[in-house]
Amino acid sequence: MIRLLGFSVLLLAATLWQRPAAASFDMWCEPSWTLVHREMTGCDDMAILAPGNDTRVNLLLLMLDQRGKAIEVPAGNGTPDPFAEWPLFAHRFTLAPADEEGNDEYAYGEGSRCRSNESGAVAFETEVNAASEIPEAERNTLITVRKGLQPDCAAAPAGGAAIAEALQSVQTPLGKSFAAYLQGAQAFYDGDYDAAKTNFTSLTSVTQPWLAETARYMLARVEVNRAQIDAFDEYGYPKDTAIDAKVIDAAEAGFNDYLKAYPQGAYAASARGLLRRVYWLGKRTDPLAAAYKTSLAAETTSPGGLDDIALLDEIDNKLLMASGFAPSSESMLLAVDDLLRMRVGGTQITREALEAQRPGFASNTALFEYLLAAHDFYVGNKLEAVLAAIPAAAPKAPLSYLDFSRQALRGLALEAQKDAAVRDHWLALLPAATQPLQRPAVELALALHDERTGKLDQVFAADSKITNGSMREILLRNVADADLLRRQANDTALPQHERDVALYVLLYKEVSRGHYADFMKDVASVRADAPTEGYAGGLSTTEVPPLGVFTQTTTLGDYGCGPLKETAAKLAKNPKAPKPLLCLADFMRANGFDQNALDTQPEADQLGGTKSLFEGAPYARFDVYKSLIASAKTTPEDKAYALFRAVRCYAPAQINSCGGEDVPQEQRKAWFQQLKKRYPNSQWAKELQGYW
Repeated sequence: MIRLLGFSVLLLAATLWQRPAAASFDMWCEPSWTLVHREMTGCDDMAILAPGNDTRVNLLLLMLDQRGKAIEVPAGNGTPDPFAEWPLFAHRFTLAPADEEGNDEYAYGEGSRCRSNESGAVAFETEVNAASEIPEAERNTLITVRKGLQPDCAAAPAGGAAIAEALQSVQTPLGKSFAAYLQGAQAFYDGDYDAAKTNFTSLTSVTQPWLAETARYMLARVEVNRAQIDAFDEYGYPKDTAIDAKVIDAAEAGFNDYLKAYPQGAYAASARGLLRRVYWLGKRTDPLAAAYKTSLAAETTSPGGLDDIALLDEIDNKLLMASGFAPSSESMLLAVDDLLRMRVGGTQITREALEAQRPGFASNTALFEYLLAAHDFYVGNKLEAVLAAIPAAAPKAPLSYLDFSRQALRGLALEAQKDAAVRDHWLALLPAATQPLQRPAVELALALHDERTGKLDQVFAADSKITNGSMREILLRNVADADLLRRQANDTALPQHERDVALYVLLYKEVSRGHYADFMKDVASVRADAPTEGYAGGLSTTEVPPLGVFTQTTTLGDYGCGPLKETAAKLAKNPKAPKPLLCLADFMRANGFDQNALDTQPEADQLGGTKSLFEGAPYARFDVYKSLIASAKTTPEDKAYALFRAVRCYAPAQINSCGGEDVPQEQRKAWFQQLKKRYPNSQWAKELQGYW
């Protein structure tokens, strides 16, 4: 139930007091390529209502369902990956943040009284210039004084005496009203809330519309800022001490009074946002939840209001994860909290406790029944109960995210039972999965199923339904045999990136697993313009694989070896020849292939986690050195280099960077002494000055 604490959150805490966001400091997010997520990582958010989702993701899916408008997936962009971290996940639904002018950052942020000074100055000057009945000299004085207000809420109060003296020349009735506003504003920025209240109260009945409306709004802001006195610690976090209920009541009444008088007023969006802040400060869960329910149901946010991403962030920070708040009785918010409490690693909600919530879901029984089924799957492991709760159905597009989650959960239960009909279930769901990120989830289900049932060829058949490039390449990298890799590499109908990945994996595994003759044939397929630079192990899904590394004539190591093709030719004739084995090892070292990702499998429950079908064992050059050191057939020159490299595998951190089974430091010491005593005149004995 705890998110990853991001560094950026600590920096923002003093101003925003936001709950730690998932993986906010990570350079990238590495998802777990599986459909079952019982814990939250921040990288595995999917379009399936599940415990492992960020709470904002589950809330987003339910919000979209409540609004009831299907979202069309843009055509021509291929099938995206099924995972994304927040807020990238939300952007898949075109929920782009509003621009800075459209966002009511004041209401969303810390509520500092000084934040609105700049916009307030512009509005004041506009209204004064429009008041033609005020003499020009007075207008100039009012505008000059307003521009002179430079509030600093962290500094000592400026005091009102100077501003009162500056405004003495303003004598017309309307001019005096604007002057009273300025004195109220100065008192407000100084934190003299009683004086500010007096000045703004005197303006609520004036005939000038802007002054009357703004004064009423400012009266409410006076009270919310009064409520925040000593409410936060030095880091910006709320203190445990309760705020005086009378102050909270006054702030709530002030904003309600403004909204009643000006429901479409210039400050209506801000007033609603600050009213939510009042509920939060007062720990008043029910009215806060009701306000969020109204906002979530809105088709669009009003001008000046929060965009959807900011709204979901606020709900998460100020209610779902806020300290001191009980779970909301609103069904949508309660459902998100229930899913969170199904995660592993915390105190999980019991089914009895969940069942007791049934009355709260009277208006949304379908959601409640899904929660019960989700609990049976993720917590109780009661597969038959899941299947009984979600009977077989013929899904039709467009599917709501709740209905899609139901069908996905049924499929997961069928998979867990190894039901023979589960592939047909996923295939039937595929054409109905038309909303964002639904199809990628079904494609992942199909890819996982085909891999685990030994039918990898179905993934790569000409009529395959699995079009996501990442999924296909994961299986090529980790599971495919040589024949499949060769077929994909030579299929001109495929995307070039998939062909390049298939050839890259084929060549690496051939040369590292002893298929030297095959390597010599297949390396001829490398394009003349293939890059040699790139991350040799991970194989990015976007960057071009560095195929040129297999044909280059440089970066071959320190042992005077020829191009890799020459080394492979020698090994094809004699796979145990010491010098070519050392040359291959040096090629691997010089090109960053040590402990290559292509030599390890993903976790067993993830895509690509089954046993590799490619014949041969993963490569480790440390094993090459050990075997040559132990062999009586190794020439003195080769043995000296093998000893040198074996010891260097542990430099400088005493950790083996060459792969293979470790040896103790005593063994490295013995190798070092062997090199120094038996081959004292070799270049490698002279160069090696110690062991690690």
